[in-house]
Amino acid sequence: MKYVYVLTSTPSDLYYEQCLISAWSLRQHMRAAEIIVLVDDKTKSTFTQENKRIELYKIASRIISIDFDDTIPNVDRSRLIKTSIPDYVQGSFLYIDCDTIICDDLSSIEDEPFLTAGVLDGHCMLDEHIHKKYFLQRDKKLGFSGTKAAGCNINGGIILAKEGDESHTLFKAWNDAWKFSAYKKHDKHDQSALNEANFRTGLKMGHLSGIWNCQPSHGGLAFLKDAKIIHYYSSEFSGKNYIPYYKLADRTLQNRIKEAGTIPEDIQNMILDPKFQFNSVHLINDARIVKIMQSPLTFTLADIKEKLPWLFNLMEGQAAFLRGIGKKLRK
Repeated sequence: MKYVYVLTSTPSDLYYEQCLISAWSLRQHMRAAEIIVLVDDKTKSTFTQENKRIELYKIASRIISIDFDDTIPNVDRSRLIKTSIPDYVQGSFLYIDCDTIICDDLSSIEDEPFLTAGVLDGHCMLDEHIHKKYFLQRDKKLGFSGTKAAGCNINGGIILAKEGDESHTLFKAWNDAWKFSAYKKHDKHDQSALNEANFRTGLKMGHLSGIWNCQPSHGGLAFLKDAKIIHYYSSEFSGKNYIPYYKLADRTLQNRIKEAGTIPEDIQNMILDPKFQFNSVHLINDARIVKIMQSPLTFTLADIKEKLPWLFNLMEGQAAFLRGIGKKLRK
């Protein structure tokens, strides 16, 4: 079994550092593992001593560079490589997103009965997913049927692909669906295309336990104790108002790695104890509020509070007044 990362990066972002963290954590648990990093030619050209980007060579078994036309942007390069991994990697492999931490030996993945498989997004079926409406609306826009047909959305953070026609067929369908999504519908997300590819190839992808792609912010706490891979979603923290719940996702910490070119010892110690690297968080245990957390109305209220606090205070006062009347009427 090979362990595969896909990396497109420039010295101004933190994707290289995230890949370095994940690959380093994998190497600590599997000294002899075959770790392959697929990169595009522009990314490969930045792997210099001057850019402090050579540490990955010490960890990866192989770094394979793929050439592209100069006009193709990084996001396209990443998706085109990811959806074509069997073209560059022979045999069975486990694809792993860069924004992950490996917590344990992964060799038991070979014992899974599936030829292709992934972990449910949010660790739940579609009917229970907070983003059900969003997934179905996106599929409708793209003309896809995969999510509805499967009754779930498989997360692209890790993908098991054992050698054989099923894996090759799935990735070919994924590549075709992504190109249609990106270049015909102008939507470059890859997860909808993955689930559409699964649908087009007969819904053969198996559902792995959440321990293989533990998503702590998306229902994954139930799997944290036995987690083999923690997926902390670096994209969640790209906005200026997002506070990392996971310490190793903190941009300040990742920038320290960028500045050093290696992983400082204190950060190494954190990586070796990955299940206890959480910042203080506010838990919401009211089901009514959880249901509307991703509502546009919620984000609109947040914007009003930040930019027009006087208006927010006025609205809050009126709401409190109406709630008070409602409570009196109920009594």
